[in-house]
Amino acid sequence: MGIERPDTASLVRQRLLANADDVDALFVLAALRAQEGYLEEGLTILDRVLRIDPRYPGAWRFKAKLHRMQGETAAEQSARRRAEDTER
Repeated sequence: MGIERPDTASLVRQRLLANADDVDALFVLAALRAQEGYLEEGLTILDRVLRIDPRYPGAWRFKAKLHRMQGETAAEQSARRRAEDTER
């Protein structure tokens, strides 16, 4: 008998109901939306994460990746520069 894993999306919803500004839950939500193919929605959620915490680990790099996936070279490079500045 295997161990049943909790549904990530359900956990994220619970966390966001308790605190709509939970940056960890928002970051995971952005990843889930991107994984489902909703890149623009993932970027919007990442923007919210970065408004709350501009130094959130990995958020600028993830944003650069989503922009690259959409073919938005200038936005990708801008996000990558912000990641490098943030990680110093």
